[in-house]
Amino acid sequence: MKPLLSTISNELESLLRERGNLHRYSSGEQIFSEGEEALFLPIVIAGKVKMVHFHATGKEVIIGIFGEGEMFAVPPVFDGKSYPSTAIAMEETSLLRIERSEFLKLIRESSELAFAVIEWMSAMLREKTSTIQNLSTASPEHRIGTVLLKLAEADSSMLPVRISLRREDIGRIAGLTTETTIRVVRRLAEKRLLRIEHGKIFIDDPAPLRRYVGH
Repeated sequence: MKPLLSTISNELESLLRERGNLHRYSSGEQIFSEGEEALFLPIVIAGKVKMVHFHATGKEVIIGIFGEGEMFAVPPVFDGKSYPSTAIAMEETSLLRIERSEFLKLIRESSELAFAVIEWMSAMLREKTSTIQNLSTASPEHRIGTVLLKLAEADSSMLPVRISLRREDIGRIAGLTTETTIRVVRRLAEKRLLRIEHGKIFIDDPAPLRRYVGH
């Protein structure tokens, strides 16, 4: 999904920054919790945010990860309902928070923003559909490969791409245990689809991984 701030005009970016407020969060700090009224639209200026859902058992399921320039939690802010999951800063993070009333005004004033929101929702719907299909039919290798490809493509401005997420978090996104994720990552490294160096995952070129998962 293309980051909002890298695709809009300078004029619209300036308008968003003018109407919003900058907030900083430390690593692990909660931004909002599931069930809270959606009062603002968050846009990541720097850092990384994960949206998670907690099962009754306490298990954490990662719904999405958002980095620099990306907006998230768009649907509940648009329709005025509650946030469907909890947002947590994964590292030192700065967010531009636009109050819901200002967000709705901007959509009415700016066709550019309105189309950006429609494009975001369409891309998110396609992504969620693909994720459901992946979780229901794909092998563990395909599921982990798809997650790693998405992470690599979101941060492919410079190669190689270092995957900053822990094996545990990668497994949560793919719906697999940490132990299975560790084994799968090793198998993908043996196939030269990624590289492990000092315990860190590097992807030198996303193309072989893209072919492997069929994207």
